Amino acid sequence: MSVADRILEQNPAESIAAECVAFVGDNQTHSVVASVLKEYFAEPLLRDGGPNQAIEYLAGTVPPALLIVDVSEAVSPQTAMLSLTAAVPEGTKVIGIGSINDIAVYREIVDSGASDYLVKPVTEKALASALNRTEESQHSHHQPDNAAEQKARIAVIGSRGGVGASTVALNIAWILSEERKYKTALVDLDLEFGTIALSLDLEPTRGLREALENPARVDGLFIASATAKLTEHLSIMATEENLTSEVQYNPNAVDALFEALGRINDTIVVDVPRSSYAVRRRVFEAATEIVLVTELSLGGLRDSLRLLRGIREVAPDTSLRVVANRAMGPKQAMQLKDFQKALEHKVDLVLPDEPKVFNAAANTGKPLAQTNTRAKVCKALRKFIGEFHLPEQEEDPDKSKAKAKGKVKMKRGSKAAEKKSAPAKKKLGLFGLFKKG
Repeated sequence: MSVADRILEQNPAESIAAECVAFVGDNQTHSVVASVLKEYFAEPLLRDGGPNQAIEYLAGTVPPALLIVDVSEAVSPQTAMLSLTAAVPEGTKVIGIGSINDIAVYREIVDSGASDYLVKPVTEKALASALNRTEESQHSHHQPDNAAEQKARIAVIGSRGGVGASTVALNIAWILSEERKYKTALVDLDLEFGTIALSLDLEPTRGLREALENPARVDGLFIASATAKLTEHLSIMATEENLTSEVQYNPNAVDALFEALGRINDTIVVDVPRSSYAVRRRVFEAATEIVLVTELSLGGLRDSLRLLRGIREVAPDTSLRVVANRAMGPKQAMQLKDFQKALEHKVDLVLPDEPKVFNAAANTGKPLAQTNTRAKVCKALRKFIGEFHLPEQEEDPDKSKAKAKGKVKMKRGSKAAEKKSAPAKKKLGLFGLFKKG
């Protein structure tokens, strides 16, 4: 089913109208829009003009399912888009095209009711992506609303920097998505020094900061534009903000983010920074699983004790598991028995120190669970994840391998058949500088 069919399916009464009508003001944009629309719609209508011509058209005919309007010549693009969205019925989606590249303008236009806003020069790829996002947003709004508590929300935090919490979070997300086949979102909430995007050799995504500062902006369309789809089952939200301004976290944004991600994902893995207590607390309150990664050292013990106290205060009933990373047996600073006794909490998982396999994975920009599935760390993590409370996947009786579909409910230790995943498509990034040949 095409994008046009899916949009029209939600507007059967308007199917006699044009599927898509576009008003553009210059030849270059006209050429791009014409090329893309003929691939998406059977009979798109493309005219010269802007918002005034679009409003005149709407006054004399049945509104289309999708309206694309060039507002670059308007005195105020925001006001022009506001007038347009007020002139169309709820079922008509509007995409704006303009020449002002400013996040404040984009925010005002989308807040006025537009589905998207593209900046000139518009490329075929950008317009196609906007059409796909519009379709996905509309589709998600018509999905049954699964209860939030049915989704697995796994918060991973390190007792201190360098203990490997981000690596643990990344490999948990990979195993859940590519081996268990859960639709998974991996979110790096460390906006300034997070390493998830770097570890995957991905360009940082845009929009996470805005989501955390302005929760009213978080919806299906925003999530689609602010995430990078690494594989069919795994999406990434990870940014890299500059260090010249302070991020104004809004704790309420955590709920909005979880709700929006939960509409299209079965599991959400969050790499939680130790900064911003308000956000950290809200993540713990909303989590279904909390994983504390530490090292068997005096510093690791001290900081683990402090975090454990804070977690117990805000989420006393949430499953809390402690992971000791890079354990070196007799050579480590503290022995496991002594560490557990002082911590007054069981260490649920001890990961061996395997620097060679981790370095090899880091140099390829891929998770260890993808590059070396037989590594001791990966085997231990699979067993560890088997103890999580995960959504139950409905099995197709005609297939031996389970896939998540339809509604889900919580089940402890839910497992699906493990399957080798296809290589992830990478973007040229930092790791490309170090590759030989």
